[in-house]
Amino acid sequence: MDFIAIGIDPTEKLSDLVAYKQAQGYPWPVAEAPSGMLPAYSITTQSTKIGVDESGVITFREGYGVKSADFWNQVLQKLAS
Repeated sequence: MDFIAIGIDPTEKLSDLVAYKQAQGYPWPVAEAPSGMLPAYSITTQSTKIGVDESGVITFREGYGVKSADFWNQVLQKLAS
């Protein structure tokens, strides 16, 4: 399973995303959203989390909100199976 954080703020440059990732100690890669990605995935709020399987089918969607580590462990285990 791959995890990528994609920045959707048009005022942020990739270098800003990389600096934030490094400052927070996040191990995953970061990227800028390509043109057309937000409407293609119906992303309307920041911090939208989407799980996409190997066929490109969305298998998980969660909007903005703080969740526990236990919640995310369960989500990732389900996505990995």
